[in-house]
This record gives sequence, structure tokens and C-alpha cells, in this order.
Amino acid sequence: PPAKPAAVELVSPPTPEVVRGKMTAWLAARGKADEATANRLAQLWAFGEQVPTPEELFQRTLATFQEFDPEVRTLVSQCDLTSASLAVPPAPLLERTADGAFFTANIALYFGHYLVQRQMYDEALALLETIPLAEVVDPATLLFCKAVCQHHLLQKEAGLATIDQLLKNTTGVPLRYATLAGLMQYDLQSLQDKSLDEVARRMFDVERRLSLARTGEKVQKREEEIITQLDEIIKKIEEQQGGGGGSGGNSNKSSAPAQDSVVKGSTAPGNVDPKKFKNTGEWGDLPPKERSKAKEDIARKFGAHYAEAVEKFNLKQAGRPARKAKP
Repeated sequence: PPAKPAAVELVSPPTPEVVRGKMTAWLAARGKADEATANRLAQLWAFGEQVPTPEELFQRTLATFQEFDPEVRTLVSQCDLTSASLAVPPAPLLERTADGAFFTANIALYFGHYLVQRQMYDEALALLETIPLAEVVDPATLLFCKAVCQHHLLQKEAGLATIDQLLKNTTGVPLRYATLAGLMQYDLQSLQDKSLDEVARRMFDVERRLSLARTGEKVQKREEEIITQLDEIIKKIEEQQGGGGGSGGNSNKSSAPAQDSVVKGSTAPGNVDPKKFKNTGEWGDLPPKERSKAKEDIARKFGAHYAEAVEKFNLKQAGRPARKAKP
């Protein structure tokens, strides 16, 4: 007989009683088992008739960490979104192994969520992938943050797997998470490799990185990949248009533009001060005649808004000093 498929383990948040017990154990390990600490903990973890949601439970967990650990208070103050710097804040708490997996995992989830809010998706995903689901108070938030990073970074297979786990195998998922995850799922499923849609998303991602003052080798490599993909797309369009059109030579042409498609990407504005960056720009280097022809081909084949996205990106990059010729 055929082997039965392995059962998928359901991810469920811990109960308030379980979390409170882990918090008591954490305090005892830090040498705080006195009556005053017990009374303060009882106040922080006094539940009414309504059972807290996993999100509320996570907020209470973080508040307890702040109450009894000054380094947690410092980290939270450094993660103020209203006065955020371009640099990733230091998080030495993540290296503290003596506090146990429960403490480290939930502090990492808090910091990873902050990095997602800052649109620092590379750093956030690298951290979130190290967090064990079994140790966090709010596993739905962990999976949702991972999915957001993978979606923005165009990691199609990994993103769909994370979303599938969130929607099908996780309990206590807020409605807004489920709704947005469903939209990301549809978006990733429709994403085609080496399409102009993908190129436009990569452009938005480069803009996001530039808005965070990222101009190193990784960004330059992504710029070069975009240029290569655009060249391939334009070449393909030219081959299709010149590849024979049957009687009259125009059977492959259409008098109407293609229907618009939705282009989704990073919400980062990409308005960067050119003085902050080195001479790394290569955008807009095509001669005006060739650039105009490429725009017309793209608009005719894929819709005018794609050409506008390309032109907008080129204009922004044109404000950066041109890269010096390589020896």
C-alpha cells in the first residue's frame, strides 16, 4: 500500500498560564524569587474574564521583560520608529544565552518585527529564520513577518511555504494577517521569472536599499542584474516584432496596448540625498534614441505604466554621479 503522507504539525500559541510559568522560571533563574517580585509579577499577569490574544500575550511578555531587565528597556528605547537612524540598532541581548531560549526567542521576535517596520528585510529575515516557533508567545506574528520579508525579497518558493504554514497550520491568526497573507500568496503565485513585472519589483527593491543608504556591492550587483534583464526583455520584444508577421507583416501587432497589470513593491520612497553616496550609478546610460525606443517597445508590449516605472527609476538614478569607467 502507498505510504501515508506525514501529518503536518499544527502551530498553536501557548496558553497564558504556560507563558506565566515560563516567566516565573526566567525570574527565578535570575535570582529573583522574593515576595516583592512575585507580587509584581502577579499584578502584571492578572487575567480578567477575557483570555488575552497571542498578540496581547506577547505585549505583556515584553512588558515583563522591561520591568525586570534594564537592558531590555534600553533596546526598546533604541527601537523608536519616530527617531530611527539608517543604521541597524545594536542588540547585544540576542547574544545572551544564559537567559534561556524563551527569553532570546521573544526578544528576537520583537527586534525582527521592528526591522520589518524599518523595511530592513534582509536583516529581519536572517534573524527571524533563527527563531524556534515553539518558544515564541505569538507564532502567527513570526510567520507573518517572515512572509512579508520573503515577499518583498521575491523569494517565491520560501514565501509561499511560509504563507501556507501560516494560513493552514497555525491557530490564533488575526484576521488582518490572514487577509494580507492571502494577497501576498496570490501575488507570489502570479509572479513570473524574468518578466517585466519582476524587473519592476527589483527596481523598487533597489530604491528601498538606496533609501537606507545601502550602496555596496550587493546593491550594485542587483543594479547590473536589472540592466541585464531589461536588455533581455527588450531583445525578446524586438525578435517578436521582427520575426515575421504573415500577410501584411502586421498580424502580430495590436492597435491597443496590453491591459495593465498591478505592480507591487516596497513602499520606500527612494528619495535619497546624492551627496551621501559614492559614484556607483549606471542608470540612464543608454543613448536617448535607444532609451526612447526601449520605452516605446515596453509600453506597447506591457502597458504604459511599466514604461513610466522604468523612466521614474532612471530619473531618480540620473541624479547620482555616474560611475567612473573601469580600467
